Amino acid sequence: MISGTIMAVACGALFHEGKIVTKVLDMANTLEPVAGKWAVSIFFFGALSAGLSSIFPCLLIAPLLVADYQSGTLDTNSRQFRIITAFACVVALIGPAFGANPIEIQILSQVFNVFVLPLVVLSIILMLHNKKVMKDYKTSLGVYIGLYSALFFSILISYTGVVALLDY
Repeated sequence: MISGTIMAVACGALFHEGKIVTKVLDMANTLEPVAGKWAVSIFFFGALSAGLSSIFPCLLIAPLLVADYQSGTLDTNSRQFRIITAFACVVALIGPAFGANPIEIQILSQVFNVFVLPLVVLSIILMLHNKKVMKDYKTSLGVYIGLYSALFFSILISYTGVVALLDY
């Protein structure tokens, strides 16, 4: 939510000023009025810090979800953990390896995020229906209505993402 707000405000401000961002240095140049000749360095270290602070949680999302579903404990020495994180690293390196525009990669990665949400909501629904997981606990009708509404909404958003990717 915070990242989305920052991007929306920055986009609105840059668009209003007639500045177009298509390359990474375009974003650094927008800092020039405030940071002067240090703008590129500040932007570089900010982008590097943002990337390093998010790479480890991003690599751990899938292994944590799988481990929670299977046993509840994450074994970082397991073969499964290594395969999942290796696959995530390969996927993350595809864009830079082929020289793709980082801004386009970032936009596409945000579009691909809409495909994860239906899987997460569906997983929650399946876990709530699982007697082995829930034991004697009961889920209220309101929760199910909310979850199925969220599932419907997420599928609708995923469809919109597919249409956007096909148009791209």
